[in-house]
Amino acid sequence: MCVCVFPGTGQTAGAAFWTRPAHHDLEVTLDPVRHSAKIEDLVTLYPGGRKEPAISFFLHANYQIDKTEIPHKGNWKVATTSAIEGTMPLHKITVSKPEDQPWPDFLQVKFHYHGKYTDALRENGGSLPGPFGKEKDHGIFLSGASYFYPTVDNQDGTALITFSLSANLPAEWKVVSQGKRVRETTVNGPRHTFWQCDDPMQEIFLVADHFQEYRDTYEDVKLYVFLRQKEKALARKYLEAAKSYLAFYEQLIGSYPFVKFAVVENALQTGYGMPSFTLLGSRIIRFPFILHTSYPHEILHNWWGNGVYIDRKGGNWSEGLTAYLSDHLFPDLKGEGDRYRFQQLMKYASYVNAKNDFPLSRFRGRTDMASQAIGYGKLVMVLNMLRLELGDKVFLKALREFFITQKFRHAGFDALRGHFEAASGKKLEVFFRQWVRAKGAPELELDDASYEVFQGEYRLTLNVLQKQKRPLFTMTLPVAVWVEGSDQPHIQNLTLESKSSQTIRLFVAGKPQAVLLDPYTDLFRRLDPREAPPSIGQSYGAPTAVAVLPKKGAKPLHQAYAQFAKKLGKPTKIFNDTTYLPAPKAALWLFGRNNDVAQSLKPALKQFEVTFQKNGVTIEGKKFPWKDHSFVFTLPHPHDPTRSATWIIADDPESVPGLIRKLPHYGKYGVLIFKGKAPTNVHKSTWPAQRIGLMKIFHPSNYKLPKRPPLVPFTPK
Repeated sequence: MCVCVFPGTGQTAGAAFWTRPAHHDLEVTLDPVRHSAKIEDLVTLYPGGRKEPAISFFLHANYQIDKTEIPHKGNWKVATTSAIEGTMPLHKITVSKPEDQPWPDFLQVKFHYHGKYTDALRENGGSLPGPFGKEKDHGIFLSGASYFYPTVDNQDGTALITFSLSANLPAEWKVVSQGKRVRETTVNGPRHTFWQCDDPMQEIFLVADHFQEYRDTYEDVKLYVFLRQKEKALARKYLEAAKSYLAFYEQLIGSYPFVKFAVVENALQTGYGMPSFTLLGSRIIRFPFILHTSYPHEILHNWWGNGVYIDRKGGNWSEGLTAYLSDHLFPDLKGEGDRYRFQQLMKYASYVNAKNDFPLSRFRGRTDMASQAIGYGKLVMVLNMLRLELGDKVFLKALREFFITQKFRHAGFDALRGHFEAASGKKLEVFFRQWVRAKGAPELELDDASYEVFQGEYRLTLNVLQKQKRPLFTMTLPVAVWVEGSDQPHIQNLTLESKSSQTIRLFVAGKPQAVLLDPYTDLFRRLDPREAPPSIGQSYGAPTAVAVLPKKGAKPLHQAYAQFAKKLGKPTKIFNDTTYLPAPKAALWLFGRNNDVAQSLKPALKQFEVTFQKNGVTIEGKKFPWKDHSFVFTLPHPHDPTRSATWIIADDPESVPGLIRKLPHYGKYGVLIFKGKAPTNVHKSTWPAQRIGLMKIFHPSNYKLPKRPPLVPFTPK
């Protein structure tokens, strides 16, 4: 799965407020063989009415500073000391103005330096999967986190910059950055590339590799694909898809904010969204489904996160908003938005508990499955409730005005709230306080439902519980009522107050047949354990685990299973199938086809039309052989139906390391089948969901919900 992250600058604290963005004129000469750089940077600053007598810059300590020039009159002083950002050694270069002079309207400082450059991904990015195939990774990634240019001291993270970048590398290298590529030439061997970025940026990126370049245009936007090998067909797919998604999002939100969009391949398995380009890993970029899933997500980040910047003090709203208008919107266009939202509730139920929960206002970026379930999934649900509260037209109007007004500015949840209030005329302080600034989730239950004839109509009385202890929530509660003589339910939005128990009455024209709370899964809430179908995400999300290995079987496979159990990343007790003892609140992991404990899961599998035969497994009428296949089933725990049990059966021990790596990315599924040693997924499915606790049926029948109109009536072409 492609995951968006923003590398960020990690800038050191200080105080700087500027009348306009600083500008960098960079000339960078890189020697990839020696991993070295020679750089000149003319920095232009606009101090305005600055009171402090000095300005500080930070540069990586690997560089030797050859000269610092200040072409202004007076006794300017430059002092260099040492500093640390995390574990990174830095130069702190302090420029002090003459004591008897005010700051000029603009200040220019020219830095000359050379030394070893630091690749922000390869040296500071942690453990990342290796390159595609057997190709050598010779790529370069420099960013604000590399401190390859003098970064002005920036306490609140709001200082922005513009820049020009002149890059000189050997002829086989190509350079990608933000903005517009003004020229690219090769004279006497080296390649000279000049990028100009007039839009205010948070940092400067320099990405280089032995790229094959492919080009096209969408209206006045230049489109590029930079691949590490010649693949014209792959490049064409990305270029055509970019045209489709740019047109779609321009119609949805507003004009694309940049002059170009580029897809850039990376040997490391990244899925990053930068202003005007995306950096996709060599494996990721070749997955066919990426074109329809992660790719539109990355393109949309040019509006959210890279077009309107996140206010670091107020929480990261861009990931959830981007997910809502890409990952969620495309299923919504097919009438399947409710399924996507249900999966987000399942992730929240699987991974978030009282110890690791936190408010959306504290989300900075994904660090684990719990933070993803909150920062992405919870905000998807909160935005959906806001859409339900305000209506589709007002919801979209607010987002369009938010983008137009805040483009290339830092904005937080308060600014987002302000635009929704302005577009709707409603006060949303309570809504944002309880869903954004507080943690927790409601646990809803339809405790009782009854009806009676009242003045020629049927009066339906519902008793709705919020079963969680605290906090209690106020919300709009959709209710579907089926009445006699009609297949279509009557849907009404009611007000649920912050009470543990509330009686709600509504009138319907016909005799009630059934009633259902939250019919389209619009509300952020914690699922009833009986409501959520078993999924492997529940097993991974449990606080502790019990692993049961088969006592009998081939030694290499047994060793591979044992390695899997050790890699679960939580307190894990390991037994064999003759010594197994159940443990409270622990997920059960069972390994091996002939595991005696796992045999207790077969009746539940048979109920779901999964049967075992001598030569393989039949699932919903389709047969899969044991040979060269791996099977993963997650079912209710045999001793506690509110917990999960996952059964893993592999034919080849060499496939198990791939399962260890891949299974966490399939959290919503109850059945998974893989083929080969890699292994490759060939089947995935979820168990049917239940409406336990939310539905009251007065007269048994098959009650169905019609598909609901999507957010917009148009689709990508």
